[in-house]
Amino acid sequence: MALRSRFPAAVDAVTAPLGRGLGRTGVSPNTLTTLGLLLPAAAAVLVALQRFHLAALVLIAGGMMDVLDGSVARATERSTPFGGFYDSVSDRISDGLMLGGIAWAVLDQPRLLALALVALVAAFLPSYVRAKAESIDLDCSVGVLERAERAMLIIAALLFHPWLFEPVLWLLAIGGTVTVIQRIHHVWCQIARDVPEELLALALHDRAWSRAFKKAARRFYGERNFDGAVDGLVEQAQAAEPAERDGGRVERRPTSIEVARGDEDPGYAR
Repeated sequence: MALRSRFPAAVDAVTAPLGRGLGRTGVSPNTLTTLGLLLPAAAAVLVALQRFHLAALVLIAGGMMDVLDGSVARATERSTPFGGFYDSVSDRISDGLMLGGIAWAVLDQPRLLALALVALVAAFLPSYVRAKAESIDLDCSVGVLERAERAMLIIAALLFHPWLFEPVLWLLAIGGTVTVIQRIHHVWCQIARDVPEELLALALHDRAWSRAFKKAARRFYGERNFDGAVDGLVEQAQAAEPAERDGGRVERRPTSIEVARGDEDPGYAR
């Protein structure tokens, strides 16, 4: 879950003892994963029947199973490639069932139905984008709305459905779409490509507007691509124009990090 990657120490402090305790009972991680799939399926049926409070409680229990299966696997040293695969697939199925149940519950409300369908698509795409990125050896774990946050929002919507149901659907739809865009951009930033020379020329200035531009360009093109392109441009300038010597002092060219942060010598490239 996303919370584990963001707060590993806090999550492990809570789940590790529970995992060790469950591990002593002999329960297998795959059994907990299966329960983590069946309970959300039951919650989805309850949502479709508009039994929102009961659905929230069942979904919380399902979420606990989803957290504890990994803890039990680590505590009992029973982590396997199939277990990770099964856990990931069951998560996708649970998301689909849950949001499908919400869509069914609002079938007679076109606006909420549209939001639920957008949220459903946006829940599947981030994991697909990540899987495709990792298949070409790229990292893709960014995003404002991942599965843990999505589950907590849905639980809150069910518990306080008269007030939070529609706002949460808006958050799921917009946040999921933003997460997809973030991940696509993150992959784009990691793939080597040329940065336009006109933009690089602007990066070698030392004015307030150019410093702001450098920060934005590094975020947009990716630090590795932007810094590498600036380094290449600086090297070309050094090769074309021998370093000037003034009283035995060799003028130092700025590094790409200094260029990108606007820390270069104010007298350079004005």
